[in-house]
Amino acid sequence: MKNKVFFLLVSLLSICSIDGQRYPHAYPNYNFLEQEQNIIDVFGTELWNSLLEKIHLQWTEGNQKVNIVHFGGSHIQADIWSNRMRQNFQNISPFNNTGRGMVFPFRVIHSNGSPYLKTENTGQWKGSRNAVRKHRPPFGLMGARADLLDSMAEIQIWENSNHCEDCFFDQIDLFVADTSKSYCVEITNDTLEWRSENDSIGVYTFKLSKPIDSLSLKIIKQDTSPSIFSLYGVKLQNKNNGISYHSVGVNGASVPSYLKCQFLPIQLETIKPDLVIFSIGINDAYSPGFSKQKFIHNYDSLIQIVRNINPQAAILFTTNNDSYYKRKSPNKRGLVVKEAMYELAKTHNCSVWDLFEVMGGLNSISIWQKHGLAKKDKIHLTPDGYKLIGDLLFEAFLSSYKNYIINNG
Repeated sequence: MKNKVFFLLVSLLSICSIDGQRYPHAYPNYNFLEQEQNIIDVFGTELWNSLLEKIHLQWTEGNQKVNIVHFGGSHIQADIWSNRMRQNFQNISPFNNTGRGMVFPFRVIHSNGSPYLKTENTGQWKGSRNAVRKHRPPFGLMGARADLLDSMAEIQIWENSNHCEDCFFDQIDLFVADTSKSYCVEITNDTLEWRSENDSIGVYTFKLSKPIDSLSLKIIKQDTSPSIFSLYGVKLQNKNNGISYHSVGVNGASVPSYLKCQFLPIQLETIKPDLVIFSIGINDAYSPGFSKQKFIHNYDSLIQIVRNINPQAAILFTTNNDSYYKRKSPNKRGLVVKEAMYELAKTHNCSVWDLFEVMGGLNSISIWQKHGLAKKDKIHLTPDGYKLIGDLLFEAFLSSYKNYIINNG
């Protein structure tokens, strides 16, 4: 089995970009893409190679648990780019799905959610997000919070089977706060092997009797004492080895948005990421008070949070996509963000994928729009555009992985 998987990977890598044939998805060979720029620039070789070795062992031997956390704004909350990456990492070889990872039921707070994760709910909830100035902390890893305003509510979460055939989980971590321990949380669609609560972290863990692809929660207030029940996120996982791709995105989020998430470190600690992808910067570049120095300073603090949790974590920056300022002219601050990310990568031994150049550089967003890959606001991409950058980034990762295999046997 191990040899078959290894030779499968070798075959895939050998056809990665020959005559327009690409793994994992075929897409038009757009002549405006700067394919020669589609590489990952590595400035922390030891950390990056350690990540590649762990992923190699999982892909070929299936004996690792790998956690990837992808931070961003609306590009990531939409979960099309990040889900494409999730599919690519998990589907390149058999038996890589170790669960959906962290999710937040954004539809409960009347915001857009992942098209690959469906949710329904009862009860009245009040939503808060780290990117909205009038919304008050605390926030956690997912950058959003749902406060229950009723004495009883239900939430259903299930995988969209049209996009994932093997998305099962048998353990659920709920990241919550109950100010006076007045609420009871039940799993209503399966029996439990065991349940535990860790008040220091604010997590309820449920071990299910069997793997399932849907979750039904019931939350009931047990007394009349004043109390607030808050939901910060849900982690869906299974006991298998594999790769979890955690998508962390909030519409409008900037680097400071995540710095005010006081529970982010303690919740990220439960994941202990092997790779953190930072795609935060598009909203910073639109801030009236933007400066390169402030941007770098804020990222220094965010990087330190990651390194405090796992000093061996690899960190990958993705530069901003090209965009327009108020639909009028190209936002040249994208170039400043790019410079800042390269400086950060060199300082902190990180890596960079230069999306800005790969998509064609300054004013390329207009070309993407003409080809149906970007929206009229010239900031956001269409679903096809997000899938494309997911494939491009994964191709760059495969290229780096291939070089690692060649150089390390």
